[in-house]
Amino acid sequence: MHFVRTDTSSQFLEEQVGAARKVGVKFAYWNYLDGGRESATLADPLGAVLGLEHVPYGRHSWVQFLDDLITLAYRYDGLVIVVDRADVLVTEKSDEMFDLMEAFLTQFHHWYDQKKPCHLCFQMVEDERLASFFTREAELRG
Repeated sequence: MHFVRTDTSSQFLEEQVGAARKVGVKFAYWNYLDGGRESATLADPLGAVLGLEHVPYGRHSWVQFLDDLITLAYRYDGLVIVVDRADVLVTEKSDEMFDLMEAFLTQFHHWYDQKKPCHLCFQMVEDERLASFFTREAELRG
């Protein structure tokens, strides 16, 4: 789990993300401002971005989110989740942020036991280059 405050260069992002994708690492970028405020639980919009199986979750959202996240550990060779605008998230929905952290940490051993990378990154300072990079990348991956 990472709390990121500094910005990174676009070249670094392109090189690192590109290299990781080539070896089977799944990346998911989600900006909290894109549906997080409106949603009763962060599991739904984040699960949609991750392409998880049972979205929307409904009443037991974090348990089902956790199960779906564990399933990814057996489908991919790694996972990186980037939650942008986490500065706003922690201010507005700290309980939901902690539920996300708990779900992530609970399932982490499934990746660790298989020696696969698994990262949850909270971008704590607005960085337009990060949003621009992942938006452009998503468009290219189409």
